[in-house]
Amino acid sequence: PEGGDPPLRTRGVLVGASTDGKLRQWHVTSGRLLQEFGDPNGEVGQLLCVDYSPDGTRMAAGGLQELWVFDEETKQLAVKLKGGDSLTTAGHSSRVLAARFAPASCGDGNLVVSGGWDNTVQFWDLRAGHAVRLIYGPHICGDALDMEQQGKLLLTGSWREDEPLELWDFGTGKRLEALPWRSPGSSAEPSCLLYSARFSRDSAASMIAAGGSFAGPGQGEAKLIERHAASRCRCVGTLVRFTCLSVDFSPQLDTPMVAFSGSDGRIRAMRLEAEAQGSATSAPPVPPPPPPQLGSSGGPQPSPRQQEPGGYPARM
Repeated sequence: PEGGDPPLRTRGVLVGASTDGKLRQWHVTSGRLLQEFGDPNGEVGQLLCVDYSPDGTRMAAGGLQELWVFDEETKQLAVKLKGGDSLTTAGHSSRVLAARFAPASCGDGNLVVSGGWDNTVQFWDLRAGHAVRLIYGPHICGDALDMEQQGKLLLTGSWREDEPLELWDFGTGKRLEALPWRSPGSSAEPSCLLYSARFSRDSAASMIAAGGSFAGPGQGEAKLIERHAASRCRCVGTLVRFTCLSVDFSPQLDTPMVAFSGSDGRIRAMRLEAEAQGSATSAPPVPPPPPPQLGSSGGPQPSPRQQEPGGYPARM
C-alpha cells in the first residue's frame, strides 16, 4: 500500500493471493519472500484476489464465494465475509476475482467491494460480516474493479463483448455510463473481453487503463483512456497483439506511470506525459526485459469458466 506515507512494516511490500489458500508477502527490492499465511483451520480454500486497506492494517482476499480479511500485523484471520442480509443480496454464488477496500474518503475503512463470475458486484460491511447491497450486471473475470479516490465512482470491466467498460455511482449503485471501447466506424474489429480495469491515482481519476483478450482469432489489447468533463472520453494509446491480464497506475503523481502485464510473462511500464493542451500521452516505454524462457501460446484465450486460475494479480 504505497500511499503518501505508508507504514514502515508495509513499505516496499507486495502481497499476492494463491489458489493454495495462502497469502504471501514479498520484499519488492530484494525479491525475498517475507511471510506466507492463511487460515490455520484450512477453511479458506482458494484465494483469487487481494487488496490492502487504505491504512495498510488489513488485507481482504476473495475466494470461491467468501471474502477473508486478515490483520496485517498479526497475519491472523480477522473477519470472514459470506452471504447477504437476506433482503437486498445473498452474497456471491461463484468465484470472487476482484476485491477492493473503499478509499479513505468513504469512511472508517469497513467497506469492501467485490466482483466475480456471478454477474454481481457486492458491497460488504466488515462490522456486519456479510454483503449489504449489490449491483447486478458486471461479469468480472479478473482485476477489473476499482474506485476513484473521492469514493464517488465505481469502475467495472466485464469479460463480454457488449459494453464491457462501465462507470457506476458508488452511493446509489446506478449505472452512469458505458464507455465505448471502439471509436465509431470500427465495429469490424473484434470485441475485447476485459480482464482488468483501473482508475489513475489523481483526485480526478482523469485516466482509465483497461485490457483483455479477443473473442475471435488473435490475442487482445489494452487501452489508455483519458476522461474529460461532460462524460467525454478519448483513447490516447493502445497496446495491440497483447493479452492484458492486469493494469495499474503508480501512486506518484509528479512522475506518473502505468504498467500492463500480459500472458506472455512480461510487464510493460510507461511514463505518462502531458501534452501542450493538458491531455496525457504515454512516453516511450521502459525497455522490456529479455523474453521469458517459457512463452504462452498465441492463440485465442479460453473462457475463464474453462480454465483453472493458477495465479492472480498482487497488490502493493
